[in-house]
Parts: sequence; C-alpha cells; structure tokens
Amino acid sequence: MEQILQKYYGFQEFRIGQRALIEYATQGQSSLGILPTGGGKSICYQVSGIALGGLTLVISPLISLMKDQVDALTAAGIKAAYLNSQQKAAESRAVEAGLLNGEYRFLYVAPERFEQNHFRNLLARLDIRLIAFDEAHCISKWGHDFRPSYRQVVGQVMHFGAPCMAVTATATVDVRNDIQTLLHIPDHYVVETSIKRENLAFNVDPTFQKDKMVRRYIKEHIQDSGIIYVSTRKQVEALGEQFSDYGIKHTIYHAGLPADTREQNQSDFVNDNCPVMIATNAFGMGIDKSNVRYVIHYNLPQDLESYYQEAGRAGRDGLPSECILLFSEQDIRLQQFFIGNTADESIQEKKKEKLEKMVQYTKTTQCLQGTLINYFNPAEHLEPCGRCTNCLKEADYDMTTEAKKLLSCLLRMKTAVSKSVLTKVIRGENFPHHDYSHLSTFGLMKEYESKDIHGFIDTLLFNGYVDEYEGKLSAHESAKDILFDEVKLMTHYHPVRYNERVTIHTLVEMDEMLFEKLKEVRKELAESMKIPPFTIFSDHTLTLFAQKQPISKQEMFQIEGVGAYKLKHYCPKFIEAIKRYQTPV
Repeated sequence: MEQILQKYYGFQEFRIGQRALIEYATQGQSSLGILPTGGGKSICYQVSGIALGGLTLVISPLISLMKDQVDALTAAGIKAAYLNSQQKAAESRAVEAGLLNGEYRFLYVAPERFEQNHFRNLLARLDIRLIAFDEAHCISKWGHDFRPSYRQVVGQVMHFGAPCMAVTATATVDVRNDIQTLLHIPDHYVVETSIKRENLAFNVDPTFQKDKMVRRYIKEHIQDSGIIYVSTRKQVEALGEQFSDYGIKHTIYHAGLPADTREQNQSDFVNDNCPVMIATNAFGMGIDKSNVRYVIHYNLPQDLESYYQEAGRAGRDGLPSECILLFSEQDIRLQQFFIGNTADESIQEKKKEKLEKMVQYTKTTQCLQGTLINYFNPAEHLEPCGRCTNCLKEADYDMTTEAKKLLSCLLRMKTAVSKSVLTKVIRGENFPHHDYSHLSTFGLMKEYESKDIHGFIDTLLFNGYVDEYEGKLSAHESAKDILFDEVKLMTHYHPVRYNERVTIHTLVEMDEMLFEKLKEVRKELAESMKIPPFTIFSDHTLTLFAQKQPISKQEMFQIEGVGAYKLKHYCPKFIEAIKRYQTPV
C-alpha cells in the first residue's frame, strides 16, 4: 500500500484512518470513513481501487467534484474518466468504449446517471471491484445536503457484489447510523477520526459593519486565495458589485448563473486566475483547491454541518488559514424563513434544533474548534485549540476553587453521571431513587445558579479535565493537576465581546520570491495540460521547494508530495527554475 501511496501521491505514510479503510476494502469489506476536510478521503478509495485492480465506480454528487478528481488522477498518471450530462454524445461514447476495453481504473458518475437503462446495462458488463460513495452525507435524509437521487442509487449498486466505501467529512450520530443501515456497515467497519484541524483558526465576529470588515480583510490578504459565503443570490451580486467599485479582483458563483458562466468562474478561481470567490452554498462541495487561505461566512449558516463543511475548505494544504463567521440577528430570521418552507414537519423540527446549535456556537465562550468537535463526536477528549477567538480572549475569572469542588464531587460519586445530576448534587438537591446526601461534597455549591455550574462544567470539559461519553461525565486523569494545585483554571465568567482578529502568516521561513516563480512554473504547466495548478503540486509542496531548494531528482524525491510519476513529468521544470534562480545571469 505504501508503494502505491509513494508512487502516485508522493507521501511516505498514511494519515490516521486511511490504512484501516484501505485494508477493509482490499479484504472485501464495506466501510464508512468520517475524516476531516483535507484529511485525504479520496486517497482511501483511490489507493484501494489501484490495489484491487479492475474498475472503481465513484458516485459523486457534483460534476465539479468529478472533473477535479479526474484531473488529479490524470496528473498522477492514473487512467480515469467521468460521465455526466455536460458531455457531448461523442465524448460519452468514447468513454464507454474505453470502459469496455478496460482502459480506465476509475469512473466518476452522478447519482442521476443511474436513471438511464443504457448506463445500468453498461455497468453490468464492467469489472467493478469497488464502489465509492463520495460526500456520503448526501445519502442520509438527516444530512445537510440530502439528495434523494443519491439515496435511491444504493439499492441499484448493492447487487454488484463489490465492497462499498462511503466517505464524508461531516456526519452527526444520526447521519452515521443512517448510512450504516443503508449500506449494511457494522460498527466495526466505521473509521471516524477527529475533525480537529491544527492549522485552522476559527473566529466569530458579530460586527454590524460586515462590508467594511470584509473589504479591509481582503486588502490585508491581497495575495491570498479565499471564499466568501453569503446566503442569497442577491447578496452575491450586491457584494460583487461593491468589490468591483473598490477594484477588488473577484468572481461570483450561484445557481442562478448560466451553467457556462458558473463553470468559467469556478475555473478562474481554481486555476488561480482570480483570488476571491463570492458564492452561495451552491459552490464548493468537492472543490479540491488546496491553497484557500481563508473562508469568510458573511451570513450565519443554517447548521454546524454546513458551516464546518464550508469553512473546512480553507487550508487543505496544511498551512495556517482562517475561518471567520460574521452574523447578525437578521441572519437568524432569514434561516428561520428558509426552514419554514420545508414541507416535512419532522425534518423541519430537526432543522430548527440544528439552527439553535448554530446560534449557540456564535455565543459560546468555550473553544470554537472544541465546540465543533463536541457537536460531531461528543465522546472525543477536548483541549483548547489556542487559536480561535475565544482561546485568544483573556479569561477574567479564576474558577480553580469551583473546579476542585466539582471534580471532587464527581470522583466521590464513583460513577459517570450527566451534567444535570452533577449540578443537582453539588447544589444539594436529592433524587427519588438516589441519596447522595452522605457525600461530603453534597450541597457544596448551593449558592450558585445552575446555569453558572453548567458553565463551570463546560469549561472543565473543553479544557480536557472532564470527558463525556453518551451524555455521562467522568474525570480525566489530568484532573489531578487541578486537585493538587499544579494548575490554575481561568474562565469567561461573564459574556464576552469578540473583537480580536488573528494575523495569519501563511508562508514562513522560505524564499518568497522563489515561491512566486515556482507558482508561475506550475501555472504554465497547468495551462499546457489544461488541468488546475494545485493538481500538479500543492502550495505546501511548493513551499518546501522554496525552503529546501532541491536541484536534483534525488533531492526532489525526498520532498512530501513528490511521487514517481510527478518526479519524471513535472520536476525537471521546477529544478530548472530553482537553478536559474540560484545563478541569475
């Protein structure tokens, strides 16, 4: 497996979760992978497909996703194709002929393709070894991007007898269970890694001067690529006109634009011809542009799944990037209006609950990344990220004494309990079937309001001194640091204002002039091959080139992101550019 990874992708080892999913597939087991955005989900089914041989059928909800993936595979020397409604009949026939001749290793299709008898008959004649469901949350009726046509495909592909691999970056417990049931995936074959992204700084800003803030930010990051999400088409057009008036280079994307305009605007953004994209949520799912340095949400999204999916498009190359959420009360009313138009009452109620969680995110004083992690995986051990708005805001209340009391009470109860039970006991409230009055900590904080105790417990949870599993709290081993006076714990005892901004230094300790020249080489290569620049080498790999300045293939081969195919076909141009830079005429 490592040989395939190194040869085609230039990486020496797998990321957490990737190997397990690949092993399940090669053993003929269906599986579900929940990996963070930028966590290498596509590599899981691509390496599996290469190892299995035959054809891997990838079902993808967006045409743009198909094209980007096929471009990336082609750039790595792997035969891949797609079939979609935008192709001409002759192009589709050529792909079908190639499939029947066994020329392709990967075929990408949209769910709607299965409505065609001709296509289903074609599949029956192919050697399908693996079926991959990309953006698998679209299968679930509880997913934020639910596609009924995608759900209907499941029953049509199960009879092929090939293992399935479903991958997504965002899946709540409800979504995960729904996908498992549909694809018959036991718990043992679910691989879920942390959504934690060490390079992302999450920020919340309730500013009333959104336009001014966004313009200032972009001008301060004029060399960087970024996405600005807004809620409506009208706002996309209005913000775009404003940017034009201020001379800010940008492009726009929403479902109301003609298909060819959308495709051209997306291409301009992906190919680094235009640094800023203003868009509705119609843009972005599956966009594999790795060098997006910031994502700004101009309006409040409807749920945390949408927010994380969209914000997570920043920094996929691993470099420091920023995710900024602007919001106002008017945003909440707009989302309530959208929800009110939902026909199914059960789904409408679920959406209301999710919107409430989204609003809570904007008001929490806890770590913002921790809040996201806790939403998707409540059992994960939490620690402050140290980068978000709340972590950078200096806490003003020493809660060490309260922390000792709460931890002592929890330990004396000798079992995991819910937040409400712990609160009642430490406030001196008894229960019908449990008498905790004999505990020395019973009623120890009776003078506190329940909401304040809940806030203290949350601080313990988000700082890693308490863990939560299936709604029950237990003390983490680090709790002894508080109990034995080794640390002091501060918290935001009162509501706080969010005014701090983070300066992101995206490229450090390297020759920036060389980096820009290498980007020019990449762009020239990309234009000659008609593929996006980042599919040749990511910004991260170019950063390493600019830092280490390799001038031989041997030196190039040691750099992350350089595989055997790219070493042969692309690296000579970059070596030549580095040598020219080192010895100018």
